[in-house]
Amino acid sequence: MRARKRNVYAAWSVAPVTAAMLLLTAAFPARGAGPATRPADAASPRERKIVLIAGKKSHGIGAHEYEKGCRLIKDCLDSSPNVKGVQTVVVTNGWPEDENVFDGADSIFLFCDGSDNGEDRHPLLKDDRLQTLGKLMDRGVGFAILHYTIFVPTNHGGKEFQNWVGGYFDYDSLGPSTPKTHDKWYSTLGEAETTTTPMYSDHPILRGVKPFTTRTENYWKIHFLDNDPRLTPLLTFDPATSTPPARESVVAWAVERKDGGRGFAYTEGHYHSHWQIESFRKLMLNALLWTAHVEVPEGGVESTPPEEFNRSLRRPSPINEQRRPRHK
Repeated sequence: MRARKRNVYAAWSVAPVTAAMLLLTAAFPARGAGPATRPADAASPRERKIVLIAGKKSHGIGAHEYEKGCRLIKDCLDSSPNVKGVQTVVVTNGWPEDENVFDGADSIFLFCDGSDNGEDRHPLLKDDRLQTLGKLMDRGVGFAILHYTIFVPTNHGGKEFQNWVGGYFDYDSLGPSTPKTHDKWYSTLGEAETTTTPMYSDHPILRGVKPFTTRTENYWKIHFLDNDPRLTPLLTFDPATSTPPARESVVAWAVERKDGGRGFAYTEGHYHSHWQIESFRKLMLNALLWTAHVEVPEGGVESTPPEEFNRSLRRPSPINEQRRPRHK
């Protein structure tokens, strides 16, 4: 609330000297009193900026909804009753036309196609974008990725992802990827009904996140760095196989980098309907705040999906298998 200004004009009717003193006091506050503006201005932290990058649509209705997912995140963060001082910007088509959008960014979120069907499908692998992102990472900017985004070649993105977010989906380090070599990949994928369980309840990203069960396409056996002390596993679908050294069933994790930046990755998110699950939504919103160095509220980010999202769930949304590209 803006502080009420003194009525210095009325003071002239009391005495000229008193009025003059009042004017000087208003113009030059006592040392230590601070500026004559809202008291909260000096104490409030600067606004944090999160850039949400959505890849081009590639799957059928209801799956890999990159732009819809990014716009839902923006709506939830912008309207959350317990999130303040955060600016969100949505970028479409996989990369900004004007890279100045990254100016002042505290974290970048990427939700897009992976590269197992061709490097040209992954927007980060085009031109010098990987190098551009690398410079932002060197400055301590956060980075978060979801689902198919994690598919990158070992020697063109894989090493970078291990550094920036802790790991990547490895489909090529054990040999060329072909339609018949799924069983020979380092990493694994599959679709099933699973119960996703938090592993470390004291991590800020997991505030308010509870186990949830859903049918999903999951990726696991992620190629992590060996004995990475920066890595904190967050979610698993099978606690019995989530421990080091393999951490086979870990599907969400976070890292704190030496450059001061933070990374996060989550391998679920195939179906757009997952955003209706409160713990799924809370996990992602918490993670984006954390990667931007924003304190995650106790109990996690409170959010309500926009009405447009709720209406879309009431309409039939079959997966159009004719448009859905298959993994090699």
